[in-house]
Amino acid sequence: MTINACLNNLNDEKVITFLNGILGLEDYKKYIILDHPESDVIKWIQSVDEPQIALPVVNPYSFYPDYAPEISEEDLKRLKISSAEEALALCVITISQDTSTITVNLKAPIIINVSERLADQLIAENADYSIRQPLDIRRIHDDRRCKSC
Repeated sequence: MTINACLNNLNDEKVITFLNGILGLEDYKKYIILDHPESDVIKWIQSVDEPQIALPVVNPYSFYPDYAPEISEEDLKRLKISSAEEALALCVITISQDTSTITVNLKAPIIINVSERLADQLIAENADYSIRQPLDIRRIHDDRRCKSC
């Protein structure tokens, strides 16, 4: 099945609405999360309105268990998030052209209110988080941790 066919048969319950859009893609507000073939680590944030727009993302806690982005209360209220249990954080990854370098943007996580299907890419106030944190997604541990852990 092609992406276009998948998007045409889309169940509205799977659509996530970004209040302000993703940084650099502010005009596109509706997305779905897709699995990456043969990977339980990488997902895709796929635009519903523009099939050409899809960003690879990961759950940052899979690689950085102590990840704790400081997000303003105002931003969380806009997403109707009142506790950490209501939120899912995903971070965009960048893969170099020769695929030898992978980085993750820990500074601007995508925060999703799972029950409300609302999201935004927000800037973490943590000074030590980078937009290009090196990431090694190769699994080397039996307990499913990745090399970056």
